[in-house]
Amino acid sequence: MMSTLTLATIRAAVRSDLNEPSTTILSDTELTAITNDGVKDVAVKGLCFENKIAFDNIATTQKIVPLLQATNHIIRVNFVEYKTGTTEGGTGMLSIIPQASGHTALNAGGSSGAPQYWFQWGDYLVIDPITDAATYDLAVYASCYPASVMSADGDTPASIPVEFHEDVYFFTLAFAALNLKRWGDAGNAYNRYIMSVQRKRNEYTTKYPEGR
Repeated sequence: MMSTLTLATIRAAVRSDLNEPSTTILSDTELTAITNDGVKDVAVKGLCFENKIAFDNIATTQKIVPLLQATNHIIRVNFVEYKTGTTEGGTGMLSIIPQASGHTALNAGGSSGAPQYWFQWGDYLVIDPITDAATYDLAVYASCYPASVMSADGDTPASIPVEFHEDVYFFTLAFAALNLKRWGDAGNAYNRYIMSVQRKRNEYTTKYPEGR
């Protein structure tokens, strides 16, 4: 089922698999809510909705950068670049554990005051060391929550890659069965969902740096 799925297609497939064609037992409103929950859950477990987010004109004394934004709801920071101006492809910074902050040796670039290390602390990004420039800019590559929900029949889970659309269906099937108190069907569908989203996260989302 690895294809673009619409909201109407997901609802129809769930009703067919559960042999519950009646909209009285499983209403469109109920299935739509479950499906939208599935899109969010897939984005969290699969980390598959990624954005490049600009954080510009950060004060030179600001070592802790708030990640909360109105348009990008960040789940996990994956990579951070120190930018000079608007040039694409800044200087990559290394992720460290919090305990290493302030205790990590600076490389040659450290003499110019460029920040070199980062770690995520909840809804904040901690930079080490702070720069000696008046302000500095960062490009943050992060996995985010979906930007929108589905409401019309023709809507698709556009916030996540098409490879993960099938997992939204599995999630909807599992929790629709749970609402019907069909515990066995719910458990089987949820197990399929977890196995599928974990496999696709390893295949499509996780990035392995070149060994050289």
